[in-house]
Amino acid sequence: MLFFLNDNIQENKSGIEHAQIQRLHLFEQNSEPAMIVTRQYSNVLHDIIRHAGINEEHFVNMFDYFQKARLVPQRNITIRDIPIEPKWQRKANGVDYEYLQNGKRVFYVRRHNNAKKTIINTQYLDQFGTLLKVDWYDTRGFVSVEHIYDWQSGKITSENYFTPEGKIALQISVLRNKRDKEIRTYHLFNYKGHDYHFSDFDRFTSFFLDQLVTDKRICGDGPVGMVVDRVYENGWSVLNMKQRIPRYMQLHNDHVNHNEDMLHSTLNYNYEWGLRHITDWDGVITLTPQQQDDVKARYDKYGVPIFRVPSAVVPDEVINKPHVPFKKRRKHHVVTVARLSPEKQQEHIIAAWPKILKVVPDATLDLWGYANDNYDKKLKKQVKELGLEKSIHFRGYTTNVAKIDEEAQLMVLPTRVEGLSIALVEAESHGLPAIANDVKYGPSDIIIDQKDGLLTKNGDIDGLANAVISLLTDEKRMAQMSANAYEDCKRYSGPSVMKLWQKIVDDMKQKEFFLVLFFSRDG
Repeated sequence: MLFFLNDNIQENKSGIEHAQIQRLHLFEQNSEPAMIVTRQYSNVLHDIIRHAGINEEHFVNMFDYFQKARLVPQRNITIRDIPIEPKWQRKANGVDYEYLQNGKRVFYVRRHNNAKKTIINTQYLDQFGTLLKVDWYDTRGFVSVEHIYDWQSGKITSENYFTPEGKIALQISVLRNKRDKEIRTYHLFNYKGHDYHFSDFDRFTSFFLDQLVTDKRICGDGPVGMVVDRVYENGWSVLNMKQRIPRYMQLHNDHVNHNEDMLHSTLNYNYEWGLRHITDWDGVITLTPQQQDDVKARYDKYGVPIFRVPSAVVPDEVINKPHVPFKKRRKHHVVTVARLSPEKQQEHIIAAWPKILKVVPDATLDLWGYANDNYDKKLKKQVKELGLEKSIHFRGYTTNVAKIDEEAQLMVLPTRVEGLSIALVEAESHGLPAIANDVKYGPSDIIIDQKDGLLTKNGDIDGLANAVISLLTDEKRMAQMSANAYEDCKRYSGPSVMKLWQKIVDDMKQKEFFLVLFFSRDG
């Protein structure tokens, strides 16, 4: 069993989550045991993983695990299922209801705006309107957690997490120090006949991982290993587990801050802690041959294996899908699919757009992706100041990338740093020519310059504009690039990527055999 460890998974997923999901499907197709593991709580978590196409049998969340709620039958809880004092006066508030006693709100019911109007939470207030308690319903149909509020401060003082049968499994106590900084402690009740106390979330996570890797119901009898996809959040917990299993640090991005000096540059904060403890890992996984070489140049002296596996996988059904005739694509339509974030540099294609419009006046650009830190506001301001609102549009996050890629004529990714862009591989797999900056890492591994796209110099706005113009004004050339892209994407086929993962699986099995000679794992 190989666990893919993340911190959280949300409806709007980053490339890391998409990579994990593609990897999980690849392992499923090859009958290789694997699961995605997360540690953050969400009452809508199972809706999210279902929407993402994740099989619940191959997913473990830390709170689910201790609440005995991993696999729970769906039950729809509506207002009819909640005991409500008949003397209270009911008043509608959109899809929600508030309940009054002597003209004062004492109870409030928040509901999902779905067909059955299922319950999100119920809120309890005193006669003065002060919030006392909120019961949150898991979307599968049970009270999952209650939040208890301090009467004076209005802040949460404790969170009580329940099993689907209503028994308390876990409590989080929330205190504040003299500087009003929140201090959270974690208490497990009657877990395997014992109570446990943890002073912080990371120690609680270590305990959970120790339980998980020794749980035969989940792991089976085979070897167990772990790929840590978010080292910044989870690295400490993994390296401080009592159970010693093979553990691999996954690099999803450039691991340094200044890639002109790979040997001496400061490290990307996401990987700094993990790389400073490199000898505690059983391997480091890079995404591209160039990154593998760079990591080896700096860290090979420590004797830790440096693997290389691309994050993107092109499924057989996509490879075998009929190609879209280029003439059926939307003429002069350009897309960018990436988080709206400073490192993605969407402002560069926006800055280049006026020059592009002078030559291709009917060109349109759609920017797809969710925003980090309200970066979309800066980009929208730029579009407005340049008077480009009619040709540039912000489309938000989407899960239907195939439709976008098959309608457009060109993808542009003006990023200054990459790991291995899944968006570029997806574009290629749908026959969409792409233009991207020739930066570490990824674009030059995916785009074959002049064959299925163009590589541009980072920061060269005029060069970017000229590259876009050169393709939009030569449809025959783009059509040939589209045909080449369909063929070139096979480099990321399932069998090709699985061969690289198999090296890590084999390494895990070999190392687990030797580790059990020195460390015991109780079933």
